[in-house]
Amino acid sequence: MEVDNVYAAPPLINMNLSKTIGFGGSASVYTAKWMETTTTYAIKRFRNSSRDDIINEVYLMGKVNCHPNIIKICGVTTLEGETNYSLILECADSGTLGEYLRENAATFRWEDQLKFANDIASAVLCLHSHQIIHGDLHPGNILIHQHSIKIADFGRSRLHGSVINKKEKAYGVIPYMDPKILKDHSCDLTEKSDIYSLGVLFWELTSRKSPFDFETKNNSPFEIIKIKSNILEGMREKPSPSTNHKFIALYKKCWQHEPNTRPEIRQVILELEELNNNEPLVVSEIFSSEEIETTLEISETPENDEVNVPSYDCDINKYEL
Repeated sequence: MEVDNVYAAPPLINMNLSKTIGFGGSASVYTAKWMETTTTYAIKRFRNSSRDDIINEVYLMGKVNCHPNIIKICGVTTLEGETNYSLILECADSGTLGEYLRENAATFRWEDQLKFANDIASAVLCLHSHQIIHGDLHPGNILIHQHSIKIADFGRSRLHGSVINKKEKAYGVIPYMDPKILKDHSCDLTEKSDIYSLGVLFWELTSRKSPFDFETKNNSPFEIIKIKSNILEGMREKPSPSTNHKFIALYKKCWQHEPNTRPEIRQVILELEELNNNEPLVVSEIFSSEEIETTLEISETPENDEVNVPSYDCDINKYEL
């Protein structure tokens, strides 16, 4: 497939690149406006990606381009004087989910949490219905636009069953990565890998903070090793005291260690629909205050997995674009 035949746009000679809004290992993202218009776009400018990788990203985004909770691709172009492609994307107005949760922690209530959970799950359902595995769901790749979720960054996404080149290192943001891949980098990403990430994201919606305080510890190799080891031993974050108990039960199913014990996305949707129709019952009504004070809990002890302190071998020092 040639990108030029699908989303080709003129070279960016009529666009004004503005501020940088994202920076990662393979791309940078800028805001831009067509000259003499007020429409703002996001321009994803690739640095280290092959043309095949870019074509794959464009192809997958095109399959789900009409979903309201997935960032839209508007075109593909080249920057003036460059030969590699850049993507012209819908621009979200409120930054990343991580930024949004920290900035609005005091006012982000259950109704908002449930809405965002529904938005994220709806986008994942769309992806999985099209046989697409996102492969890198975390708050830096989930954007907020007009108080709705927009899943972004398909740089590590692939079709179910597609053959990929195995990498020597696993890439991602550790607290959201499938523990199976954390332990064995040769394991394939599956839809259940996305479900694991979904479980952690659901917890984060209710806590409004980074799991294992990862945002403040991700520059310390010792802390990263410790977090990886805890996850592989079955450690998960403790529910926040103001959380609906059925929502807790749902995200605990999602972050189980064994992929085959995690629900399919359609089951997640069904349980969210049930929550949408019920009055909230918070965890403080079913847990003692002593239990709530504990920060971490053992979710599930992995069976037949020998757990060693893992080596520092994942590119997780920053949220990648």
